[in-house]
Amino acid sequence: MKPVQPEFNHLPFQRYWMSFCILLVTLSGLMFLQQNISGGGVELESHRVGVCDVQVVLDQIPQGKVITQEFNQLRSKMEQDVRDQESVLRRIQQEASQLQPGTDARREAEKRFAISKAELTWMQEDLEQEFSTRFKARRDELIKVVRDAIQEVANERELDLVLNNVARAAEFKVYVSVWARKDLDITVEVISRVAARAEDR
Repeated sequence: MKPVQPEFNHLPFQRYWMSFCILLVTLSGLMFLQQNISGGGVELESHRVGVCDVQVVLDQIPQGKVITQEFNQLRSKMEQDVRDQESVLRRIQQEASQLQPGTDARREAEKRFAISKAELTWMQEDLEQEFSTRFKARRDELIKVVRDAIQEVANERELDLVLNNVARAAEFKVYVSVWARKDLDITVEVISRVAARAEDR
């Protein structure tokens, strides 16, 4: 009589064995993944991250308010210059409309109108470029002061990284780009630091 052999070839047993192997591989993979995630978490926890709303700083510090007021006045002056040139243009156009078509005087007035219109376009472009250049130069100087203050506060708070926290949009909708605990937001400290420098001058 032959010894009884385990029936490994039976279909139910094969399915059971396959399921067991899949489960074992899955558990091993999950344990490996958990170890990697845990290791990454420990590594991230060794770095302290803070946030600072740079735009709020620029808007609130005295130096930023001075620049805003200065360039608002400059913008008003430039707009007035453009309006004055537009008045000259309308006057020439009105004079031309009262002259007989085809006459030398009418052609001369139309020529002056075309030149004045071109000058208005050039003026607008030049003023816009001048405004942008001057504003960027002043803004860059101020941003450097703000960055120095951010670095000082970050060093005092022992932060390894400071992210810019933006919560505005052109259409006045609010978007939060980053999240951090309130105690890691250094915006108010940076404003105070830069404002103190303005008072020392």
